[in-house]
Amino acid sequence: MSKNIDKEGLMQLANRIVDKDGQVRIATLSDELTISQVVKFFERQGRSFTKTMIQNYVRVGVLPPPVDKRYYTKNHLVMLTLIDSLKAIYSLDEIKTVLEPIRNNPDIFEDDIINIVNLYKNYLAMRKEALDRWKESLPELLDNIGRLLSEDGVRENEKNNATAFMTALTIMAETVAMKDLINEIIQEYIKN
Repeated sequence: MSKNIDKEGLMQLANRIVDKDGQVRIATLSDELTISQVVKFFERQGRSFTKTMIQNYVRVGVLPPPVDKRYYTKNHLVMLTLIDSLKAIYSLDEIKTVLEPIRNNPDIFEDDIINIVNLYKNYLAMRKEALDRWKESLPELLDNIGRLLSEDGVRENEKNNATAFMTALTIMAETVAMKDLINEIIQEYIKN
């Protein structure tokens, strides 16, 4: 038997997402890591990178090449963390396009418009704010879905499945709208 969807359960799921701490602990690391050390570092952080993935990020230009063709810096680690967070939904080309305007020279970090560590810190703060607002909207979403299902005459024994479906569908619609807005921002303000 499936679990009943309610505000408390939905809020617990949302809290798990909001409370995820995606931050990478890099403060004590050396600024000269080989690619093997980078892979091991991320394994300890619970993130999965391979040498091939990292080399591909460099090849497509979303990650600057290693220093002296061998060493990765804290900036590389921060950028890899950001890429890892975004690649779940966005292509490398989309990530690269969004990052390009702040990267004067894509081969180095030193002349970026926004320091990569500050960029990541700001990303985490904005992510938290956005997720908190999103979480606050969920109880009202469930109330609206309940009202609509009652108006549609959905039988009581089918309301749980219908509520779960409508909740997922609504969140999917929001995701599509956000992705469309990102594409419009890229076309209007970033690519021109």
